[in-house]
Amino acid sequence: MSTLHEEILTKIRLLLPKRDPCGNKGDFGHVLSICGCERYQGAAVLAALGAVHCGAGLVTAAFPRRIYAPLAAKLTVTPLLPLPGNRQGTLHVSALPALREALPGKASVLLGCGLGLNADTIEIAHTLLGEIACPLVLDADGINALASFINDAAQHMHVLKAFPGSALVLTPHPGEMARLTGLPIAEIQRNRECAAQRFAEEHGCVLVLKGAHTVVAAPGREAVTSPLPPNDGMAKGGSGDLLAGMAASLLAQGMEAFDAAQCAVLLHGFAGILAQEKHSRRGMTALDCLDELKGLLSLFE
Repeated sequence: MSTLHEEILTKIRLLLPKRDPCGNKGDFGHVLSICGCERYQGAAVLAALGAVHCGAGLVTAAFPRRIYAPLAAKLTVTPLLPLPGNRQGTLHVSALPALREALPGKASVLLGCGLGLNADTIEIAHTLLGEIACPLVLDADGINALASFINDAAQHMHVLKAFPGSALVLTPHPGEMARLTGLPIAEIQRNRECAAQRFAEEHGCVLVLKGAHTVVAAPGREAVTSPLPPNDGMAKGGSGDLLAGMAASLLAQGMEAFDAAQCAVLLHGFAGILAQEKHSRRGMTALDCLDELKGLLSLFE
């Protein structure tokens, strides 16, 4: 193992919270994962399992009722919350009361992976963003829904600062970052740390700008770029869903948001290295990264 790898493992070890061998599932946090639609069923699976295998005590998966059968077959270790859907195969706005009922007692919420983007999901995202009182990870179509709100001139850019929860983590890829900021992707990519830090400072959130050199930024903290080498094997659908679930899991276990985001990025990237070595960059998938994550975490116990 290289010196760089050893340094990264040491950093992860310092960041990860200690676990009580006598603890029960209530001690390790309950995640509510609001993800998936008929077209993107795998996103709900990877997000929920990422949260489970990163150590959360419970993960409840909320999704449109019409995809219950395929998800139930794959999410055998999580409580399921099938909800009303619309003709487009996504959650319907009538799911909001049940989602509100599910919020009490949750240690973190993950919103957006494979959610789909339409009037119903945009309203759900906007409404919940103003009501969730615990740490929230906003990913994928949760971010796209937010971008449509942010770019409304009447609302301007104060919506994030009005978030009532204790921590807000956004995990955009460069395209989603462009929608959030109105900046060209090329400009964001030219100075990734600057773009991430500026957004985090302006909106009081933790910003994880994904990519070959993922950046984690937070107000009052120096932005951190992942030291792991680029791995194009992770440039595949599902990688971001897994990362978002891992971040939500670490938040539910009580980690501070900046540390949880950093730790999730490092664990995710290291699992990618292990998957690459076993399956090749071309052949590996996000599921392979999930499998490697399980064994990787044994190094810290």
